[in-house]
Amino acid sequence: MKIDKDTTEIEIDTTGGSFLEIVMIQLNKVVLHTNCEFRGGYYSKEQMDNGEIKLIYIPDTREIFINSLFTLALLLKPKFDKDMEEHFKEHNVKVKEIEKAFLDASSPDEEVILGEAFYDSTEDKILLETYKNKKLILFLKLFARISEYMSRKNYFEMVGGVF
Repeated sequence: MKIDKDTTEIEIDTTGGSFLEIVMIQLNKVVLHTNCEFRGGYYSKEQMDNGEIKLIYIPDTREIFINSLFTLALLLKPKFDKDMEEHFKEHNVKVKEIEKAFLDASSPDEEVILGEAFYDSTEDKILLETYKNKKLILFLKLFARISEYMSRKNYFEMVGGVF
């Protein structure tokens, strides 16, 4: 890991390295995913040079953020202190509660939450959006707690005292 003293940029070798480097790479991904509009996924049509219309899926940025943050949390989990460990357990319980509430309220008899295309009724689609927004809020709160935890554990000072 190289740190340029004249800038706040950190050059991290992504071909491998220490646990700290891996954590910082994942933290970087999480932060990058928070710098966009959180919106649901959708299909867009694009006309090709040969005149054909191609459907392109634009991913749900909420789910991208949630997945990248969950990966960071799993990386850090073996190092969590008691406070963070307790918060992560509570977080997971809340996620399971809103997931169960959605599955109980939606019409398809499923055990997992599927993409929007699997739900026919407008009510189910509204329930799905509500679920995803509640889940996003829980993960934003988790991000705040992980940031506090990383500060408590001096992760930011470990990369060269840039802060």
